[in-house]
Amino acid sequence: MKSRKQTRQAHLTASLIVLGLFIGGLAHAVYEPSPLSDPSRRWSVDLGISGGYDDNIHSRPDNDPNKQSSGTMILNPRLAINIPLDQTFIGLRYSYDWIYYFDRAHAGDEYEEEYDQNHTVDLIFSHRFTPRFQLDITDNFRRGLSPALTEIGGIPNPRPETGDYFFNNLSTTFTYNLTRVWTLNIFNSWEYWSYDDSTQQDRNIYSPGIGVNYLLSPVTTLGLNLRVGLVDYDDPGPNDQKNSVSETVYLFLSHLFNPQLSIQLSAGGSYTEMGDDHTSGSPYASGSLTYRYSQNGTVSIGASYFLYTSDQYGYRTSDTVATFLQCTHAITPKLTARLNLTFLHSEFNDPDFTIPSGTPEPSEDAWRVTVGASYSFTRWFFAEANYEFAHSSGVGAGSYDRNRFWAGVRFTY
Repeated sequence: MKSRKQTRQAHLTASLIVLGLFIGGLAHAVYEPSPLSDPSRRWSVDLGISGGYDDNIHSRPDNDPNKQSSGTMILNPRLAINIPLDQTFIGLRYSYDWIYYFDRAHAGDEYEEEYDQNHTVDLIFSHRFTPRFQLDITDNFRRGLSPALTEIGGIPNPRPETGDYFFNNLSTTFTYNLTRVWTLNIFNSWEYWSYDDSTQQDRNIYSPGIGVNYLLSPVTTLGLNLRVGLVDYDDPGPNDQKNSVSETVYLFLSHLFNPQLSIQLSAGGSYTEMGDDHTSGSPYASGSLTYRYSQNGTVSIGASYFLYTSDQYGYRTSDTVATFLQCTHAITPKLTARLNLTFLHSEFNDPDFTIPSGTPEPSEDAWRVTVGASYSFTRWFFAEANYEFAHSSGVGAGSYDRNRFWAGVRFTY
């Protein structure tokens, strides 16, 4: 454990050094890779007010006597700030959700509060030292005061995280153009999970890596990447069995067929060694396709297959397939419709105990469908309505169905 803690301290020190280099290199003109909707302004603020209904506010199984439904009221203020300088860009995105349940159990029961709160903060730093050398830093912070829906593998996860939690992901990427066609990327991420509930497992995940990209043509890029993963639990169990070190090697392809159609593909494999010397291997694959089928509509589809650290008690890892579909269509200049679909299938591996012969390893399915529409009355005032259906079956969070509907108005400036 000493060497693992030393590794964690060295990793954090390196991240702070990178941040110091970034701050020390600030300069002075306009560089804005992520502009706001109104390019003449450097900040925006909006407030959403809506009411709705949730038929399973705690994501309970259908036969659970504690399953509860309730009407809801939701407040959602958001803030966005851009600070563009000469070769530097600083961005802030903040969102707050306050969800009040009219019929939630009162103080003294399992859920003492009649409302949930969620905080989302995204920080963006980008600095171009020279035309060939660039540093990008992003920090994503989440505070969930509810059984919240989170992300796994970069795709929204229909399964709830049990209880209140802190989540933070700090990522840095150095990009250096070796020549006009060769690019070197050195990247690093630090993912941190911390739960208020002592029965949940706090953990740090470190993922440094290196990649080389080759510009095969103006519309095609090939890449080779190596990523190392270090999973460090506060309580890894006997013989350090939950902790792990993994290496993932994968090829990357990006191609622009035309201005309307683009594709990204990654494929490779990973090798994982657990703290108790147990080893496992798994293929890795990821792909996405974006198609702008008209001036009014865009559709994106994607899928990933990867080995993930398991939160299921008694199992170290899980093989997970994650897919998504996103579609946006402007029916009229003022009316826009949206569709989002996510699906995950996980098979739990590497048990801490001996499975009886002939007994299949447990699995879990989860999916979520969201349909929404918004109507702009003016540039600063519009109405929105959304419906969401979520389903989960198997072990883990248990089997449940959940329907939610909410509608309201949003003021923006």
